[in-house]
Amino acid sequence: MNILNKINWIQKGLVAATFLLLTTSVSAQHFITDAAVRQQVQQDYLRRLDILNDRAEPLMRIFENEDITTEESEALQFLYAYMPLSDLADYDGEFYLMQVRMALRAREHFPWGKQIPEDIFRHYVLVYRVNNENLDNAREVFYQELCPRLEGLSMYDAALEVNHWCHEKVAYRASDARTSSPLATVRTALGRCGEESTFTVTALRAVGIPARQCYTPRWAHTDDNHAWVEVWVDGKWHFLGACEPDPELDMGWFAIPSTRTMMVHSNCFGKYYGNEEVTHQTDLFSRVNMLPNYTETRKITIRVVGRDGKPVEGATVRFKLYNYAEYYPIATGTTDANGEASVTTGLGDLLIWAHKGDEYGYEKIDVRKATTLTLALDRAAGKDYTELFTIVPPAGSKEVKTASPEKAALNARRMQQEDSIRNAYISTFKTEKDGKGLGGPNLTEEQAGYFLKKSEGNHEVITAFIQNNKDNEKLPLYDYLNSLSDKDLRDVDGDILYTQRRIYDPSTDPYPYDVFVKGILSPRISNEGLSFWKYGLFIGELFDHNNVKAKDIQQWTQENITIDDAGNYFNCPISPEGVYQLRRADRHSRDIFFAACCRHYNIPAYLDNANGQIFVWEKGSWMPVSFSDNEVKKMDFGRITIDYQGNGDTKPGYWTHYTLARFEDGDFVTFDYEDDPRVAQFPFTLEVPAGYYMLSTGNRNSEGTVLSRLEFFNIPAGKEVKKTVILRDFNLVPEGSSYGHINPDLMLPVDGAEGSIRSLSGVKQLIVCFIDPTREPTKHLLKEMSQLKREFERQGDNILFVVPSDKLAPDFHFEAWDLPHSQLIEDIGNRWTDSFIEATGHNFRNNFPAVFVTGGEGNILFFSEGYRIGTAQQILKQ
Repeated sequence: MNILNKINWIQKGLVAATFLLLTTSVSAQHFITDAAVRQQVQQDYLRRLDILNDRAEPLMRIFENEDITTEESEALQFLYAYMPLSDLADYDGEFYLMQVRMALRAREHFPWGKQIPEDIFRHYVLVYRVNNENLDNAREVFYQELCPRLEGLSMYDAALEVNHWCHEKVAYRASDARTSSPLATVRTALGRCGEESTFTVTALRAVGIPARQCYTPRWAHTDDNHAWVEVWVDGKWHFLGACEPDPELDMGWFAIPSTRTMMVHSNCFGKYYGNEEVTHQTDLFSRVNMLPNYTETRKITIRVVGRDGKPVEGATVRFKLYNYAEYYPIATGTTDANGEASVTTGLGDLLIWAHKGDEYGYEKIDVRKATTLTLALDRAAGKDYTELFTIVPPAGSKEVKTASPEKAALNARRMQQEDSIRNAYISTFKTEKDGKGLGGPNLTEEQAGYFLKKSEGNHEVITAFIQNNKDNEKLPLYDYLNSLSDKDLRDVDGDILYTQRRIYDPSTDPYPYDVFVKGILSPRISNEGLSFWKYGLFIGELFDHNNVKAKDIQQWTQENITIDDAGNYFNCPISPEGVYQLRRADRHSRDIFFAACCRHYNIPAYLDNANGQIFVWEKGSWMPVSFSDNEVKKMDFGRITIDYQGNGDTKPGYWTHYTLARFEDGDFVTFDYEDDPRVAQFPFTLEVPAGYYMLSTGNRNSEGTVLSRLEFFNIPAGKEVKKTVILRDFNLVPEGSSYGHINPDLMLPVDGAEGSIRSLSGVKQLIVCFIDPTREPTKHLLKEMSQLKREFERQGDNILFVVPSDKLAPDFHFEAWDLPHSQLIEDIGNRWTDSFIEATGHNFRNNFPAVFVTGGEGNILFFSEGYRIGTAQQILKQ
């Protein structure tokens, strides 16, 4: 778009906003009736117009519609004023007007619409985005399907019914970090908790029920995180497990774990005026702290001082929680004129990290004992030393809401019916056998079947693509499809697959084939949603000559793309075309744009997603690109060799037991080597940028306490440093002292007969796992034990999985989990459950899975209940 057209569209937006601002007609229906709030929104909207660039026309032309109302225009202005950059860049005004009209339609149609306060509706019904998902028209689709189902229901019952509908469509499965759109999640029928909650919030908002995604950024008592849903019903916020319906609101498997959290929060567009604490506020969004809804809390205040003891204003304070072998910031603040920053958190341990410039300081705080801490910025990078911390999580509570037996039984029957509906749909997915007849010169029938099976609900797209390309001898079809993630295969658009194809020509392409596969072939660069860019006309506009070099693209990007990390606050990557049109992006989207442009001009490029480094192929080798230095050059790199000398079958895993981080801008940034073959076996050597580093290790016991070790050291340029992963040991429970005792001669039902605990014990001990296969925590345990199958079978213990009859879902296929040699027992009459509860004194009926390790004489050597990552490895230590 030329500059005159851009100015013209922005002027039209200014005129429209000015008209609305001055409107005093009694007949005009305002979206925001509070004049002060409305004026603030319109001022923020006007400021946002300045950054639209070539996105002005696609976003502003919607105001030309003759039938658009004042209410709709103001709602659009609210969205434009506060939406993240990704949404300004990648979606048009027609899409947002549809979202506005569907939200207003739902409020008008359903009886509860009239009782929703204006601010609640604005933040939690109107807004189309839940987190960092790809957007679609799910609101329209879900409204049409749910409307008949909710007729005549109260708001409370409607919220429950929507969750039953969601469970009918989607169940839990772990997956990668990219969040699928709601319709893509429905198409594949499975999703991780972030996708389930995004889908469920979208469904609730589609029918005018205010909803928000609740997120504990990290658990305190175990590794990992979790997302669930809060719904506003009859004047109060309630929680529910997304796609995991319970008989009542305020129930869920996470009800007990949530009492041990240190933070639960949610993001919302704009300024939030509710009663909850806002832990982070920008011009665009608010982060709301909902932790007091779940557990006992205290407000802690950190006072930051310099080396001279005087308060430091403007210092960054991070409230860090140990999880996944790093200290993760669950909240971030900036000190005021008194050098203070505060947050409300749970009753556990945190590591407080403060910095200003390159000076920093840190110290542990036990919130059970203290609510204030003075922290000096008295450290600087460069010193070699080791720190030891013991991190204890909150104790939590086991008081949870329960439903009547009648309601619980009815809910269980409904869930089984919903499982059968979903499984009937899943049965239509393709299998490996469906690859027959789809082989070609660059793809065997077996390989075709492999991709069809992975495509699941997207099998029609993948089948058609293979069918239409299998005879193309020049297209490396297997390598092309293999460059996609499993999730890509499940939700990629067919047109994108076609337009992103690339053929390798060894006579003209100035690089080897393996470089082509790594740096040219794939339509994926990082964690972005796949889009049209490889042959995009917009990239062709960058240069008017053909001999384009990586440094040309780097220079153009540096000069033309404004970096605005805060503006893309949901961290949803902007498409390369969106970056080009908006001329504004966060650093990560900028890097994706750069790599896409390089590939367009036949320059191999990739992002190392472990450390965020960009590489391009020049002069026969991969060269790192530094935007900070404004050039493509050989950077200063060193090497680190990491080994482990411990005993036992289980070796430490990256993120599970250790991480590596580099000092940048006053804090350490952790590298992401999850599932990376470079760290698969000890010892291993990594080439990393020279600098100041931290090796973090941790060992967590069954109660959630962590023995943490931080080692700080330098990696000089051109040098190699050797380090060892050291896990601090807990004193294991010796034989004779235990978590309780169960009579070894107690007879319990096994396959229609009776067996004693003593007779069921294996070579050393008996492992009894009480599970609820319908819930996420059990699925995590089963996956862990499957991954450690060889280690369990080498150990030789007898393993029993016990399922209460009311939790034995028809779609639970025990053998499909590929578990170590074990036995499944249906606990008819709860004899197993009652016996173990009596023996331990722990009532785990509402907190599955519960895992016991017993010795031959009935001593219970290990006990774990509820959601805990790493339980399988802890079992192996016994």
